[in-house]
Order: sequence, then structure tokens, then C-alpha cells
Amino acid sequence: MKQTISLDQTHKIMVAKAMKFYRGSLQGMGKRLFDIAFNKVLEMGKDSVDLDGMEMIYVTQALNSYGKKLSSLKEYEGAACYRSLASHIEKTRISFQREHSPILKKKKAASAGTLPA
Repeated sequence: MKQTISLDQTHKIMVAKAMKFYRGSLQGMGKRLFDIAFNKVLEMGKDSVDLDGMEMIYVTQALNSYGKKLSSLKEYEGAACYRSLASHIEKTRISFQREHSPILKKKKAASAGTLPA
């Protein structure tokens, strides 16, 4: 299952910049999996991209990491923008996973205390 994330041109540039920065800190299999999400963002259509839960986590981590870098450079307004976008994507991911979680879809069986005698 995938969630469609809508990004205007400014947000798309922010995500691509943050992911490019964050990619340098990864290695091995983590980097390969990250690259799948990174390539989707780079090749996304006009204003939206379809991401699964893990890919949304990678985007959020990249945005927060870049925001932290900007904070260390005392660029607080820019950092706030990146962290705000990360928060928005994280809320979207949580909502998506709650809606599509196989664990939550299971019906609970009646317990002994609720069965009629």
C-alpha cells in the first residue's frame, strides 16, 4: 500500500535537498533502501509522490536531520520550515499506518467475561 503525498515545488526542493544531505550519512543496505525513496522523490510527477510507510520515515528522518544541521548553523527559520514539513509527513504516515494496519483490522474475539451464560 502507498500513500500519496502532495508537495508543491518549494517542498519538493526542500525534500530533495534534505534527502541528498542525509544520504551521505548512510551506508550498506540502509542506503540502498533509502535510495528507492530518494529516486521516487527525484522522479515524482507534477505535485505528488506515492510512498509507503518506511519511505515516509526516510523522508521524515532526512528533513529532521537537515533541520538539525540548519539549527547548528543558527539558521532557525529554515530549520523550523524543515521540521514543520517533517512533522506534517510524519502525521500523514501515522494516519496511513493506522488506516492500513493489519493488526487493527482483526476483529477481537469475545472474552469469557462478555459471553452470555
